Amino acid sequence: MIIKTYLFALIIFVVFCCNITVKAQNTYQYMANTSAKVVQGRIISKKEVRYNYDIENPNLICGYILNIKVTKSYKGGEEDFRVFATNSDVLMDKGSEYLLFARKNIKFGKNGRDAIDFINCDQEKSTRMDISDFEFLSTRLSQQIFPLISYSTEKTIVDEDTGIMKRGEWMLIVDRISNNALPYSITRRRLNNGNLNVIEEMNYKDFLSAFKLK
Repeated sequence: MIIKTYLFALIIFVVFCCNITVKAQNTYQYMANTSAKVVQGRIISKKEVRYNYDIENPNLICGYILNIKVTKSYKGGEEDFRVFATNSDVLMDKGSEYLLFARKNIKFGKNGRDAIDFINCDQEKSTRMDISDFEFLSTRLSQQIFPLISYSTEKTIVDEDTGIMKRGEWMLIVDRISNNALPYSITRRRLNNGNLNVIEEMNYKDFLSAFKLK
């Protein structure tokens, strides 16, 4: 009886984990399919978008207008563009390169009630605000902006867990629930770089292949 109960619990756990993984994979495949732009690029400038959230949180940062210099396009063209993003945990030091998913804003150019939508602000707040000035959005709870890091032969950086020297291009994965279930067919490893928001790095080439972005 105990063995049957254990096996049943194990089966339920495996099914649950598989469902989460499939959901995450479907989320990113859906983003890849529906995004207006999927590009590699640099943030050449950013501007805070502030909002009077409530009495206790006046002038809250609800996002950033990012001007993107495209260095490689997987979808949507190679022209530079502007995007509204709402998660500061992915904005690294100046000069960093990113993989960025951006969708077309259906509220762009609208007026009145048609210009209003829900936005996730910093500090885990959300509000309704006018987003009609932004042609492109990267505002989902799932990570849409991935800082990139490259380990060249000139750098001697050793993986603490394996003792193997790091090489190649990697994506930084921030601490989001949705990212916990990114498919493990993509090579990933823990990362301790002093940034509490960043928990792992994921092989860039593997990610592009998994979501058919090459």
